[in-house]
This record gives sequence, C-alpha cells and structure tokens, in this order.
Amino acid sequence: MSNRAVSIISALLTFFILIALAVASVFMQMLVLNGASESQGFNAMSVSLVCQSVGLLLAVIIARVLPNFLITKFNWNKILVVIITVIAATGLGGILALIAVIISIPIAGIS
Repeated sequence: MSNRAVSIISALLTFFILIALAVASVFMQMLVLNGASESQGFNAMSVSLVCQSVGLLLAVIIARVLPNFLITKFNWNKILVVIITVIAATGLGGILALIAVIISIPIAGIS
C-alpha cells in the first residue's frame, strides 16, 4: 500500500466519522434549543453547521497530510498511522464541533 492510499483511507474514515458526529450534534442541538423561537433556533443551528463544516475541512486536511509525515519521518507502520491519524483528526473535529455548538447559542441571541 502506498503512502497516498494510506492518506486517502485516513481522510475518508475521518470524514465519515465526523459526518456522523455532525448529525448527532444537530439532533442534540435540536433538543437543547427546544424552548427557543424558530428563528433563533435556525440561526443557532446554521452558525453551528457552518463552524462544524470548517472544522471538518480542517480535520480532513490534517488527516490527509499527517500519514505521509509519520511514515516518512518516523517510519511507522501504515496501519498504526491510519489508526493514530483518524483518532487525532476525529478528536480535533469533535472538539471543534463542541466549540461550534457552544458558540452558536450566544451568537443567535439565546440567553
């Protein structure tokens, strides 16, 4: 397996995991915003999804670049590199998704 294939696999795994996390985040945010008005809830969810999209893009870029670095610099096993990269990029994307949800509620004007 080439380094390029390892990068593609880790990026795709990260992408699909973060999409599932975004869907779960939207459902949880719907429950949290149950008492808010429709326009405020829509604004909060829109801001959250935009921020999560940026975080997803950043995490996928990191998941695409990091395997090649780890393989060439440290000569790691390719399966280990995929596992470490997916965990690191998914963790970053999950933290950014949590921050997006926390920030979107005050931005929408919900107190």
